[in-house]
Amino acid sequence: MQENEFAISICVPSFKKNDDIVYYQLIFTENNQRCSFSVDYRYSHLKLLHQSLSTLKTSLPKFPPTNWWRSTNDNEELIEERRIQLDYFFKNLFQCQGICKSLIMKNFILKSQCLYLKKAEKQQRDIIKKEGKAQAVPPLNKQKSKSQLTTPICGPAEDPIEDPRERSRSWEFKLTKKKTQQIIDKDPKHINNLTFGGVPIFKGILLRFK
Repeated sequence: MQENEFAISICVPSFKKNDDIVYYQLIFTENNQRCSFSVDYRYSHLKLLHQSLSTLKTSLPKFPPTNWWRSTNDNEELIEERRIQLDYFFKNLFQCQGICKSLIMKNFILKSQCLYLKKAEKQQRDIIKKEGKAQAVPPLNKQKSKSQLTTPICGPAEDPIEDPRERSRSWEFKLTKKKTQQIIDKDPKHINNLTFGGVPIFKGILLRFK
């Protein structure tokens, strides 16, 4: 038996079908069981690997043949049969002389590891992006109307400021008070017709703010 230089084994435990395309799961496991990773391959990709290994002029395990007269991917029983044959092929592949030391097999394993890491990184980015969207606060509307940027003018009964001292410090009151004082200085008779924020007010309410 040829010693496995990679100290690794490959098996094909399952497959998955996406529309008309079938992917076979290859699990790469270290012999000490400390590390493993999986990659999904189509039959055509694995067939290219077999063709490359055939150039090594060594005896290889039986590889599942191509069915020219019927579609394997349309029949799950045929797919399962092909999976079993692929599993047999990879489980016995490293027993063949020269396979472990071949650059073809080394490149296949390294390429599979790179595909696994690339897929894992993509999944991690997708998770971070999804969590970021869930925690993101909706941005404020930059095009606010003038009424949103300023304090709305209310009548005495609608004024949200309960403390008259706080009301007296608002810029709307100061502006109205200034106009009121100008009217009083001009004609004291108009004091009963004063308005505050467009709402008529009485003289008594106005005197309370002085």
